[in-house]
Amino acid sequence: MSDQPSPGSVPPGPPPAQYGAPSASYGPPPAYYGPPVHKPGVVALRPLSLGDFYDGAFKTIRRNPKAMIGLAALVTTLFMVVPVLVTLALAATGELTLDLSGDLSGDPAGADGFGTTFGSGMVSVASNLGTFFGMFATVVLNGMLVHVVAEAVLGRRTGIGAAWAATRGRLLRLIGLTLLSLAITLVLLGVPVLVGVLVGFGVGVGAGFLVGLPLLLLGVATLVYVQVRFVQLAAPALVLERTGVIASMRRAHRLSEGQFWRLLGILLLTSLLVGVVAQVIAVPLAILGVVGPLFVPGVGGALVFVFMSYLSQVIVGSITTPFTSAVVALQYVDQRIRKEGLDVALIAASQSGPPSAR
Repeated sequence: MSDQPSPGSVPPGPPPAQYGAPSASYGPPPAYYGPPVHKPGVVALRPLSLGDFYDGAFKTIRRNPKAMIGLAALVTTLFMVVPVLVTLALAATGELTLDLSGDLSGDPAGADGFGTTFGSGMVSVASNLGTFFGMFATVVLNGMLVHVVAEAVLGRRTGIGAAWAATRGRLLRLIGLTLLSLAITLVLLGVPVLVGVLVGFGVGVGAGFLVGLPLLLLGVATLVYVQVRFVQLAAPALVLERTGVIASMRRAHRLSEGQFWRLLGILLLTSLLVGVVAQVIAVPLAILGVVGPLFVPGVGGALVFVFMSYLSQVIVGSITTPFTSAVVALQYVDQRIRKEGLDVALIAASQSGPPSAR
């Protein structure tokens, strides 16, 4: 049989290209471009993702270091003045002592049986006083940093003076919001504990535990719900929309509708990240605070212990508070973009305002 192809037959060759495959002679297929994204500042003006929140927070801090980290350090330090003065007054009167060497030798109460125990109690009071004032420093910072983030979204840098001028009239309302949320926390967690204790005294410890524990778990679940739905977005609304305390909580409730799990997940993840950073900073300072009284017993050791606690709060607050405040502020912006079309107003504001600072 002949190997020549028969007349009319198709000579063998490479198979035809698959449908839709790019041709080498014409280059790759054209890329598809979605709708244009406007990004005058630290985030694109569209619904935000988790990466947008964290990237936007870091960019805000990097572009406004004085107004974010510097302001946080300044405010936190100022709020530590009262605890420092109280601590020095306790030390001057001899009521602030901490002798860990006495504890290690088997005499935790000291030579007189009361001095070290009482002094150690005053050390605890002084440390907790710093924590209490640090909480209010965080409240003030949250309000001031919200304004910085809002301007950064439009591509504008903000100084410390501008941040203070924009939020100083809202400080009392911010403190009121904090006190209200603190009162809600005490009620939701304190009432179940109180009921459990009363039942325990009246009926028995087992009955008190069986009654108090479910109530406490219910209180914790309710507290988480209130925090996410009514409190988390209230501070940005209070500052940026110039509302009152109750009105800001109602506003937060409307903005968080249908977004509970998303807001909670971001809150938990952010708290975890911030907690790790805080421990990295706080643990070495805590070690120094404990080592101090071993070498300098008495008043000097107590001062070292307490002041290391204050220094830890200042450093941790200066680093972590700007990040958490920025994430919360961006969550507020994100919810308004999703539900109210805020991106349209922000685009118009960015185009009519001063040039963006990138």
